[in-house]
Amino acid sequence: MPAIKMKKPLGQLLLENKKISSEELNQALRYQSEKGVYFGKALIELGLIAEIDLMQFLAEQMDIPFVKLDDISIEKEIIRLIPEELARDYQIIPLFKIGEQLSVATSDPLNVENIDSISKHTGMELDIVLATETDISYAVEVYYGKSKKMEGLSDDHIEFEQDQLEKENKKDEEIIGNTKVIEAVNTMLAQSIDMGVSDIHFEPREKDVRIRFRVDGTLFENYTLPKSFQASVASRLKVMCNMDISETRKPQDGRIRFKKDNKRVSLRVSTYPTYFGEKIVMRLLDKEKSMVDLNKLGFSPEIFRRWSELIRMPNGIILVTGPTGSGKTTTLYSTLRTLNTVSKNIITVEDPIEYELDNINQGQVNPKIGVTFSSSLRTILRQDPDIIMIGELRDQETVELAIRSALTGHLVLSTLHTNDAPSAVTRLIDMGVETYLIASTIRAVVAQRLIRVLCPHCKEPFNPPDHVLERLDIPINGKYHFHKPVGCIQCRNTGYLGRFGLFELMVNDEKLSEMIINEASLDQLRNYAVSKGMVRLMQQGIDKATEGIVSIEEVLEITSMV
Repeated sequence: MPAIKMKKPLGQLLLENKKISSEELNQALRYQSEKGVYFGKALIELGLIAEIDLMQFLAEQMDIPFVKLDDISIEKEIIRLIPEELARDYQIIPLFKIGEQLSVATSDPLNVENIDSISKHTGMELDIVLATETDISYAVEVYYGKSKKMEGLSDDHIEFEQDQLEKENKKDEEIIGNTKVIEAVNTMLAQSIDMGVSDIHFEPREKDVRIRFRVDGTLFENYTLPKSFQASVASRLKVMCNMDISETRKPQDGRIRFKKDNKRVSLRVSTYPTYFGEKIVMRLLDKEKSMVDLNKLGFSPEIFRRWSELIRMPNGIILVTGPTGSGKTTTLYSTLRTLNTVSKNIITVEDPIEYELDNINQGQVNPKIGVTFSSSLRTILRQDPDIIMIGELRDQETVELAIRSALTGHLVLSTLHTNDAPSAVTRLIDMGVETYLIASTIRAVVAQRLIRVLCPHCKEPFNPPDHVLERLDIPINGKYHFHKPVGCIQCRNTGYLGRFGLFELMVNDEKLSEMIINEASLDQLRNYAVSKGMVRLMQQGIDKATEGIVSIEEVLEITSMV
């Protein structure tokens, strides 16, 4: 590899090109001497020049390419050429290989010692390109995984609600005794918001604590904490949500409310005792994400039209079904926001209240003091409601009260855990509800799933084998646009970026009611619903896969049980 040299010192070149002043040059030189960083980093840390502007200037002066790493997908085989430790220490990442020449990105091309070390380790000639240190650091995290130990924790700006903060401040010194623990928690929460995380898993192991994040429905390991942090971080989290810190043998539940960059977020916290200590799971409840307009949920035009009509019926039961994490709560809340007018009295009973809705009367069950779904429903019926939302139909008594509410002129919205829309009928029958009551009160059932979208930056065309097409009942000789996941920086090397909903709507009518009363089989109910226009979840997924929006693997995984 030929040596990379500057015609003149970087500071002099910047001064001559009027990128910095003489005073700023001297300021940066003093900072460089004090902090022991290279000159360019001194300029960036002092805010005298933007990082991307400096890199582009360097590239121009040194006649070497500048790249934005989010435009590049790096193969796993290439990543393996440079060990994680060297990539982190030298802030160098491999990009691609041509023959015996390896292209690598660095933000410090003048550090000949580091570049030579990488060249000797790989046994290849290096082709140097420039990228910002920020891009390289992020790429290293994406392709190598998060740091094995969370060092240099940042004190992200997290604000907790005042009464909560006062309680914490009284106990923190006594319980925690280590500012690094507070920083660890703050960093974990701040990072989870920035990454769009839905759940944080704090998992004690024999020698460390694993932190996993769930993004777009998939869990991945983000980093680990030293075992010495376990008790203190657990105590910090329990203090924040007002749990009993001395109780480690029983599961506990709590809630944390905080604000980051003017964004209000709640966390629902649950502890569970395990062999190596308390596992803690935090569900992030981001109100902004949940407050989706009904027309932006992902309904097809036909389902949106029919759903808009159904939810304005004066009475009856409308159900939203699907597994945990399929977006049922978001659908219900979006529906309630659409129905929320001055002329309607809307009351909910939930377990727990996930998001606070303006001008809607929300109640929460508390079995410890006898406040259950059924007892709450009895009281709600004396509150002159127009619309009732029940978090979940869990038992026969709650279902029967919901039916009674519907029969006495109320619109009831609720959820069930079933695989598809027709299965809601058989589930209610299994719960002991009379078929004539189901037939006369159920207005419609919508089943839903959230499916991951292929990353548009890195997805590649793909032709599924014929046996896969046959299994999915797709004509073999058709013209399709199947794609498969690859992985790049934009999607954190997962191949997927974001999710959208698949919805299956079954509307009750006279014939379907008759079939329910006569206890028709699930297949008979399903076939009739399809004949009346219901598009099944798998078929919707297949349609999206043929358009190249989702992968065949994802469709099979999400809809294989329906």
